[in-house]
This record gives sequence, C-alpha cells and structure tokens, in this order.
Amino acid sequence: MRILILVRNFIPGYHQVINGEWNVAGIAHRAYDLEGKTVGTVGAGRIGKLLLQRLKPFNCNLLYHDRLKMDPEMESQTGAKFEEDLDAMLPKCDIIVINTPLTEKTKGMFDKDRISKLKKGVLIVNNARGAIMDTQAVVDGCSSGHIGGYSGDVWYPQPAPRDHPWRYMPNQAMTPHISGTTIDAQLRYAAGVKDMLERYFKGEDFPPQHYIVKEGQLASQYQ
Repeated sequence: MRILILVRNFIPGYHQVINGEWNVAGIAHRAYDLEGKTVGTVGAGRIGKLLLQRLKPFNCNLLYHDRLKMDPEMESQTGAKFEEDLDAMLPKCDIIVINTPLTEKTKGMFDKDRISKLKKGVLIVNNARGAIMDTQAVVDGCSSGHIGGYSGDVWYPQPAPRDHPWRYMPNQAMTPHISGTTIDAQLRYAAGVKDMLERYFKGEDFPPQHYIVKEGQLASQYQ
C-alpha cells in the first residue's frame, strides 16, 4: 500500500479533493507505474518474503539483500535476485523497502552518506524501525528531492513529538505506528497470547518463530 501511495503520488491528489481543487497535471508530473520499476528489500525474512511474493504480479524487477539467500524454490517463485553487497544493490533501486530488524548493526544504517549514493528520486518505505534511518538525513533528502518520497509508520522516538521533522518534510506519507493494530491483528494477538500462556503453564516450549530473544540472545530469525 505504501509503495503504491508513493508511486502514484496519492497524497497530493487526496489533498486536492479535500481542498476543493482539480489539477491533474499537478499530480501526474510525479506519478509513475509500479510495473517495470526495480524494487529492493533490505531484509528478506518473513515480511520481506511476503513483500516479494505480493510484488511479483506487478512485474517489477525484484532484488533482495539479507544475511542468507532464500531457498531456490522461493527465489524461483518470486523471481527475486540476491544481492550480497547492500551498497551495490541500493543505487539500482527505484524503490527501497526496509524490512530488517533494528540491531546495533542496522541502527543509523541509512545515514547522509548512504542516502547520497541512492538514485535521485528514490522512494523509500520503512516497514522496520525509525532508528534505522538518520532522521535529519531523511529530511534533507526529501527537501532536496534526492528522496522522491518517504513512507512508514515507524518513528524515532515513538510516540513522535509534535516537532518531529518527519511530520513537516515534503513528499512524505507517514502515519502513527498503526500497521499491526487492525481488529484482525488484535484477534491474532489474543489467540497467540492464549497459546503461549497455555504452553507456559504446561511446561512446553514456544514455537521458534515466537522468539525475539531466547536465553539472552537474539533469536536466529532476527540476527
């Protein structure tokens, strides 16, 4: 959804409607098709893989960077190409989607220097954590047009203060941290908590995918 909102320049069009305006040319000069664009995901765990599967019908050129290559069947299914070198992948991308966890290695990963090497007009969607980005570097990139659009619902800090600069930078489609708070998601939370409590009182181990930290260490899917 966030990719399409940025690619199709949706937010200015919405603002025209609520402001009683009608200027199609004012929207179209920054609107593009998703088809044919190169989309790269930084992180190809559970969420990154789902993203690649959902993008395949749009006929994008799909790239991914992760610690580990996906299994050949998933690569074949999505048509995604593994990029071992992050800094070699990023300048190829029209759209970058961040799906990697926040760790000491990823904190501040997208700083001024790395952003300066991205394609001019790149669109960035952050599905991960706000602290992976250098806050001011994102503002400067959006203000100069080097970043063509930035979207996400993750901030640093959270809740975002009233004077957080991402609220006021151009070409952004930010929301509060709402991605996991649908009614359906909350039903899943409740069922998951119930299952984990039942396992705990029975002395049973939790499924591996439920761990973020285990025995003082990041679980394997988050390392």
